[in-house]
Amino acid sequence: MAQEVLADAVSCAGLPQDGWRTVRIGERAVFRNDAIDLIAKVGRFAERYAAAKQEVRVARWLTSSGLSVERPFDVVQPDATCALPVTFWHAVAGQWTAPDRLAEILRDLHTLVPPPYLALPKLDPFARMRQRLAGSPGLDAEAREELESMIAQREVEFPVALAGRQDVVLHGDANIGNILLTAEDEAILLDLEGFCLGPRIWDLMITAVYRDLGWHTEAEYAAFCAAYGEDPSDDPAFPTIAAVQLLRMVCWLAQRAADDPVISDEFTMRLADLRDLDRPRRWHPY
Repeated sequence: MAQEVLADAVSCAGLPQDGWRTVRIGERAVFRNDAIDLIAKVGRFAERYAAAKQEVRVARWLTSSGLSVERPFDVVQPDATCALPVTFWHAVAGQWTAPDRLAEILRDLHTLVPPPYLALPKLDPFARMRQRLAGSPGLDAEAREELESMIAQREVEFPVALAGRQDVVLHGDANIGNILLTAEDEAILLDLEGFCLGPRIWDLMITAVYRDLGWHTEAEYAAFCAAYGEDPSDDPAFPTIAAVQLLRMVCWLAQRAADDPVISDEFTMRLADLRDLDRPRRWHPY
């Protein structure tokens, strides 16, 4: 379906039909055309059209603010006539980098003042969780009900834990999979769809959670904290928002559980781990 929608979108944008290859299928289907150095992102839900349009506007604002981010292709996008939201971006040639480079970007990002026309929304991780569950037709009723119950519980705890915090501009999914380091040593921030306003610990805690999962070493995490200037795991709110992040990660994986038996097994394991947060976790990154 994503390929069919992409064919419509490239036609509307005046781009070549040939040469598009699949990069990954995750939150969105990502395609690349090496001949013209462009990336195409196809959203899972038609309801994400407004979010895709906002992502393009955010990218242009961040570029004008001096932050190094992926640049949208110069065309009016996404095209509302397509069945799913499709956006086009200039491809970034780079490699994944260390968490301390992410911290440097976040330190600059969190000082920016967004223009009023962007009307950035308040941080709300739960609406997206519910949307992901709704887009997981292969999820059995018992697992769906259990996750919905967990969402309802965390939704009550979350604002209490973050009460009284100052809002800053947030990336929303600030992990090292969303930055690339170029050959010129420039760190480029990617996937800007989740930009919002909220307490800065939301962006910082993801690296702490990844450290707890064994995806970052203690040395990498220490470098991250030193580069930003604080350790989010020392914050009293950390246990609550870390639990929200783990739940978010499980809901994200639920979208793909029916497509691959390996991912289905991973999803089953992660859900069992959510029932007992003290249980050792051996999650695999996707």
